[in-house]
Amino acid sequence: MRVRGLLLAAVLMIAVAPAAVPSAVTAQQPDGLGVLERVAARYAGVTSLCADFVQHLEVEMISLERTGSGQMCQTQPDRFAMRFSEPAGVAVVIDGESIWLYYPSNDEAVVIRIRVTGPPGGYDLHREFLDRPAEKYTVEYEAEEVIDGHETQRLRLTPKQRSSYVSVVLWIDAGTPVLRRIRIHEDGTVRTITLSDVQLGPADLDPAFFTFTVPPGADVISR
Repeated sequence: MRVRGLLLAAVLMIAVAPAAVPSAVTAQQPDGLGVLERVAARYAGVTSLCADFVQHLEVEMISLERTGSGQMCQTQPDRFAMRFSEPAGVAVVIDGESIWLYYPSNDEAVVIRIRVTGPPGGYDLHREFLDRPAEKYTVEYEAEEVIDGHETQRLRLTPKQRSSYVSVVLWIDAGTPVLRRIRIHEDGTVRTITLSDVQLGPADLDPAFFTFTVPPGADVISR
């Protein structure tokens, strides 16, 4: 069902006869923070998850658009990986000590390694947006929308404090409370990640998924 109004539906008054009584229809918009806190409670006890993803990247300054797909997994407190099947071989892997970035579609001979110096969970999108949301964000309910056949509720999050992004839009499944889509608006860049086959606490998660092996002949550039 589509959202009929922003906050309250307009009151419709039709005089059909002198004795007619005006009727009023009021549609209450869902509470955005309430929706977000419910899905946050769903994820509170989850220590690992996996999902298939499609990522669309827009860089406005140079009019660049790229789309990739693959599988994303994470496990608490500090393991994360996005392994792309398209473009094949592209990987972002965090093994707890280093962030490994490999883009063979750009240069198959170069691997970038960044030492993890901050607190764990820097790439944990769920922790970022679902942990203490009332403290970190102003939440606005936008609309209902169907994503890949799933009815979702679309929310806009605006950081209350200085952040690397301007705003974030989340699409939350209206049935099973899981994230279906995340759109991150950074300075000049928009990254949209659509998730499917979301598995919370997968039983067969292979630890090797979070291990990056440098391809033979590739040079590692440390930062």
